[in-house]
Amino acid sequence: MSGHVLITGANRGLGYELLKVFHANNYVVFPLIRNNTALQRIREEFSERCYPIEGDVGLDSCKKNIELTIKKYTNKIDILINNAGIPGVEYQIDKVNTSEVYDLFNIHCLGIIRTVQATLPFLFNSSNPRIINVSSRLGSLSKMASGEFKDRHFSYSYRIAKAAQNMLSICLHNELNSKGIHVSVIHPGRLKTDSGSSDADMEAFEAAELIFRWIQTLNKENSCQYVQPFFKELKW
Repeated sequence: MSGHVLITGANRGLGYELLKVFHANNYVVFPLIRNNTALQRIREEFSERCYPIEGDVGLDSCKKNIELTIKKYTNKIDILINNAGIPGVEYQIDKVNTSEVYDLFNIHCLGIIRTVQATLPFLFNSSNPRIINVSSRLGSLSKMASGEFKDRHFSYSYRIAKAAQNMLSICLHNELNSKGIHVSVIHPGRLKTDSGSSDADMEAFEAAELIFRWIQTLNKENSCQYVQPFFKELKW
């Protein structure tokens, strides 16, 4: 098993664990990393089949960095994993800062538009191209409406951005599936990371292993899924 995968936000947390598991399974990996110090660390740790890209998904300039780096080593990308994300803070409407809402929308939604635009020509060259967007249970309209997260103090900005990301994923599926590209969304679980929730119960490396195995089962025929790593289908 092998291929070419681009992972955003790959220097820590789930992104880093995904980088490790794909690399261990002989994939050529393109980790997208904002920080040059972290990029150098990744380059030293993964000396073969790993080509770090310095770029911020929140900036249009990342598209050119992605395109130029991929072209140096291959003409195809088999899997794009949009994992990069940032947390929000304010959970009361009278305190919500619109710049915070924009920042999260920019990363979680516009960032995906940028990475898809940058990788699309390379995805078309794959025999089984897949786009996986790492979302959250907090982006589920049905779960939110049910009151499941009532009084949990989750930020407005994160919930809004993830809900919008889910809609973007459906739009991508509607356009790209007929062209042979699989698009799905995953809630990775309640992960024990720096920005994890108070009810976190899963290590990032566990989720990465589950996600890796799940991705191997995907093709254009089972596009537009919204699942958790133990393969439970969720409601949008």
